Amino acid sequence: IDLPQSSTDPVNALDPVKNRLTIDPAGLIYWNGTPVDRVTLRQYLEQTSRMTPEPELQFEPDQAARYAVVDEVLAAIRRSKVTKLGFVGNERYGGVF
Repeated sequence: IDLPQSSTDPVNALDPVKNRLTIDPAGLIYWNGTPVDRVTLRQYLEQTSRMTPEPELQFEPDQAARYAVVDEVLAAIRRSKVTKLGFVGNERYGGVF
């Protein structure tokens, strides 16, 4: 069976210093500005967790992103054993709670 191949080159998609993971209000996931599916996301996360030194992962879900999608992505990050995780844009949520 011929399965579709990812058009994203993983070598060029992974920054050795920091990578940015975002989720838009529609629930689309972006790796360094490029849309990725969940399989590709898991591959990128696993690859970066094995890099030496491990690059920082900056996570920035849109404040209108569905919690279920954000939770699913956070679970994938945890399973991949990424250790250098930073949340970006938290100041936008200051008045929400």
